Amino acid sequence: MSAVALGYPLPTLLNWSGEFNRPEWHFAGSHIAKLESLLAVIEEMLSRDDVDGGADDDDLAVLVDAYDIWFQLPPSVLIQRYHQLNNEANQRLRKQWQASAHQASTSSSSSSSSSSSSNNFPIPPPKQSIIVTTAKDCQPDSESGSNPHYTHWPSSPMPPDLYGPETDTILPLLFDPARKYKKIRPRCINSGMIMGTMSSLRQVLRRCKRKIASVALSGRQLWSDQALLGEVLGDQEIWREWVTQQLSSSWNGSASRYDLTLLSPEVRDIATKALLGEQFEFGIGLDYSFATIPATCSAEEDGYFVKLNDANAVRAESLKAGVPDGPRIHTIPKELVKAKDDRGGPLSQTSWGNVPLYTDFYFGVVPVGIHHNAYIDGLKPWRLSNWWKLMWFYPRLRDLVAAQLQPPSGDGSVADLKPLLNMSSHGNGGEQDLVYWPPQTQRSKKQVTVFEPAQGERPARLVPIAWDGVCQKGSTPWYEALFGDGKGPLEV
Repeated sequence: MSAVALGYPLPTLLNWSGEFNRPEWHFAGSHIAKLESLLAVIEEMLSRDDVDGGADDDDLAVLVDAYDIWFQLPPSVLIQRYHQLNNEANQRLRKQWQASAHQASTSSSSSSSSSSSSNNFPIPPPKQSIIVTTAKDCQPDSESGSNPHYTHWPSSPMPPDLYGPETDTILPLLFDPARKYKKIRPRCINSGMIMGTMSSLRQVLRRCKRKIASVALSGRQLWSDQALLGEVLGDQEIWREWVTQQLSSSWNGSASRYDLTLLSPEVRDIATKALLGEQFEFGIGLDYSFATIPATCSAEEDGYFVKLNDANAVRAESLKAGVPDGPRIHTIPKELVKAKDDRGGPLSQTSWGNVPLYTDFYFGVVPVGIHHNAYIDGLKPWRLSNWWKLMWFYPRLRDLVAAQLQPPSGDGSVADLKPLLNMSSHGNGGEQDLVYWPPQTQRSKKQVTVFEPAQGERPARLVPIAWDGVCQKGSTPWYEALFGDGKGPLEV
């Protein structure tokens, strides 16, 4: 409902009415199906070229958890931050490659051929195209059936004093398994949101599927999609480590001098397979800055709702959160300034500085959404029940949803559509001429759909589902639970 109100393409539900009753699998049925179903729908859409479905390699896909994530900012902000995070990661990777090449040139002989060796290393720095949200606690580990090799993951690029002098210190809170990580800069994986291009996600998810099959053949099960994806990311980080610390740093202009026997077992395993042609680089990276949809677990008191134009309120909430050096956010995010709807859309009258926005005061950021996985002291169910009315759009929710569900005027051609984002006018990190459009399926009719995989001779399909079919929980009618305005069912 929050996504619809903000103008996102209407969601496709995966594993709707799925059956995961496999006790011996622990959480494997539902957790692993999260990644398998995303692969299935991506494979299906990339194989189509009809107007009723289909997608292109560079189209963006966003996978979010179903029950505990709310959006608060429009899709243009999410897309801009996706590109910004990728550009920042690409800069870090270029510096890492350059530093390794410099090490090679300074450690080699002073001949002219050796001094130019750093310029022709045949493996270019990777480019990031997938973003996953982060966690402060590196869990789960090998007990899940997967081994993410967290020790090989890079440190957070955020300031080393982000949480003050105790930054990156695990607090001695023996009976509080979440808050003891409060001061840790997030550098591990949380799979609450996964975002990337269709083609890059397909590659990663195929890799996950091969790992699932391999584990199944050995008689074991995996129970965590987070750890499984983390293992693919961990393999990638080990590969990058080997390339920069062994190959690039010993490159003499024509070859690298490396000794596999000197490597740790996990690095040697990846290096051996890479030399035989196996792919480990997938362009996966993390949202270190909490810009997208950060987890609130271990950040229970780090954020709250505030009007950014109210400097006194921002200062008071920052103090309440314990930010050591005063407010770190002083103005509306630039992406929101650029998000102004200049074609009279439902959000065009929103004064972003004067509506309450959930803000993380340590990062000084208004995230695109909130992941309600803060569970200590029953916070998750309490916030899901009590914070909905604090969302900025709540007083206008019925009208926003009804307006966003209106079909496009005209015949549904591009000329009649409003893009989600036109980066030729907004500009962001060199991506100057990208225009993001709603999916083909929503250019004539806006409906929530359920992905049904192929069965027998019946092909896979996207089946429309009504709100009465989606919102079934509890005895209170869904429109009263969500709108709370006493106006009855939604009319579009």
